[in-house]
Amino acid sequence: MIVIGATIGGVTNFLAIKMLFRPHEPKYIGSVRIPFTPGLIPKRRDELASSLGKTVVKHLLTPEGMRKRLLDDQISSHITHFAQREVHAMLRSEKTVRSLIEPLYPNAETRFLALADEKMREELTKVIAEVKTRKLYELLGEEGMDRVRALIPEIVEALLVKSEEYFYSPEGEAQLRHMVDSFVQRRLGFIAGFIQNMNLVEMVRPEIVNILRGSSTRTGMTTMITREFERFSEKSVDTLLDERLEARLVDGVVSEVVTRLPIGQLLDRSVCTYTRDVEDQVVEELVPKGVTLVIERFTDQMETIMDRLKIDQIVQEQVQSLDTSYLEEIVLSISKREFRAITWLGALLGGMIGLIQGLIAIV
Repeated sequence: MIVIGATIGGVTNFLAIKMLFRPHEPKYIGSVRIPFTPGLIPKRRDELASSLGKTVVKHLLTPEGMRKRLLDDQISSHITHFAQREVHAMLRSEKTVRSLIEPLYPNAETRFLALADEKMREELTKVIAEVKTRKLYELLGEEGMDRVRALIPEIVEALLVKSEEYFYSPEGEAQLRHMVDSFVQRRLGFIAGFIQNMNLVEMVRPEIVNILRGSSTRTGMTTMITREFERFSEKSVDTLLDERLEARLVDGVVSEVVTRLPIGQLLDRSVCTYTRDVEDQVVEELVPKGVTLVIERFTDQMETIMDRLKIDQIVQEQVQSLDTSYLEEIVLSISKREFRAITWLGALLGGMIGLIQGLIAIV
């Protein structure tokens, strides 16, 4: 009876342990499902996965625990050293900027130029729209107005000099001769025939030049141009620009600037040529400060981050995706000795029960 009791107790516990996992699938006799199939864990794996996910979030991977761990000096120091090592290697790289960004940003040069073109057009259009509402004197300012006024006498002097040179040039002489002949024919009529042989151009030209050289002429033209400039400066800029001129202005400025941008040269330079002078400052000062700032910001938002990560769902999905045999292997690898002890304990208890039953039977 002791042997029978021990055998029953051991086998029963052994079967109970096996029935936690096996069979993996439900078994049928005809259309009737055999009781206790599948095993307990395969049958309730979804509930187990859900419960495990909630347990991990509630008691294991808590926001407070993660925050405390990230703020630990050893962890922050390790992250800082890692970041410094990676940044240091990157700053000393002989690779060109183009080779680094092309995998992430193909056709970088073309796209940078297109972006610069687009942004410049937008900004220049905004500037012109703002400028068009202003008066010309507001745009030039008092200093600009004074500089233009100061240039007017020089402009007048240049105009008079050029005018004198023109009248002594073949073209100017021909024009003057045509004017004199027309005047004579129109004003003198029949007398014109008597004076055709007179060189009236040589008579008129010195008088015109004397007029051009006279101080009154300079003063008068300077006063007139200054007055017209003052009147013109009261107009708003939009009276000077139409849509076609504005478009040509924008196209011209943008085209000149964009074609002069050395984007290609900048992209073809190695990274170290840009960072050589600031390498030590970046690695020793900026990286530690940046790491500290990132950790602080990250830990401040830890609850939100973990909530959006939905760690409980991740755990649940991972457990559900595990093969039942693999899950059994994991549990048995951890608790194999304990399960064996439970089996032998069942045999011991069965043997003790058999002993007691035998003693009772004898009595």
